[in-house]
Amino acid sequence: DLLISIALDNFLATEEYLSEEPFGRSSLDIELYFGIKEHLSRHFLPASAFRGPWLNLLTRHPGKGLDFLVQVFNHSAEWYAHPRLGDRLEPAWEVELTLADGLLRKQWVNPRLWGMYRGLGVSPYVLQSLLMALEKWLLDYAKSHPEGLDTVLLAILHRSDSAALAAVVASVATAHPHQSGEALLVLLSVQDYILIDRSRMASEHQTSMLAGMFPTLHTEDKIYEEERKQSNELPHRQHDLEVAIANLQLGSLAPRVNAIIDKHLAELPALDKRIEDDLIWQLALHRMDLRQY
Repeated sequence: DLLISIALDNFLATEEYLSEEPFGRSSLDIELYFGIKEHLSRHFLPASAFRGPWLNLLTRHPGKGLDFLVQVFNHSAEWYAHPRLGDRLEPAWEVELTLADGLLRKQWVNPRLWGMYRGLGVSPYVLQSLLMALEKWLLDYAKSHPEGLDTVLLAILHRSDSAALAAVVASVATAHPHQSGEALLVLLSVQDYILIDRSRMASEHQTSMLAGMFPTLHTEDKIYEEERKQSNELPHRQHDLEVAIANLQLGSLAPRVNAIIDKHLAELPALDKRIEDDLIWQLALHRMDLRQY
């Protein structure tokens, strides 16, 4: 409880904090766009799942750890979607996830938010490290508690306002599709998540190539860099949600996958009115649908 209280107080920007005189504020600082206090970057660079006590928090107190992460990223998504500064980064947009009980959950998304857990694009290193720790914990949890993985992933999707957390869910579900069936069905309900994750996969090769390219400035950073190197080499990095959805059709959830794909196809405009984006989405649906093979 003390750790979470200190972290929230030190990380999350408030309206009062924003109104203080911005001495030393740099135009290069982007933390405030994400609702994070400035000048934290140096404490979390390079970003890593080992940077900070988050893995221990999730391992020892998973319920409170997940509550903490949801609170941080819901706060961050709200600040990003409604910037308090005069200018702004590229905007996020809202998508709707259809949950198994028929309820809808809105989340904010753009490629920057989706790629944050992989360090793609520019974002606060403290948020990157939190997401990296969550992904590592979930991947370990999938091995030790495979029967409970889907429930945890669904709980994250159900409570999150940010695609940054949904992207971590997508990664873990891609690595373990048959233990994450219900979560994958929710993700399949969002066209943008399928398409953005394919772009994320295309960027993975470049990310792996850049790892280790620059000299290590501090000896202790080797621990973090080695953790990222091992993470980059995980086999599911070369796959995306399309592959996970295809794999899911090899099990008992195939009829439900097919029903969602058919729903997406039925919602496409008439053939003579489809623009390029519609055709790209149609092609993605075709690739995911094992009935077409």
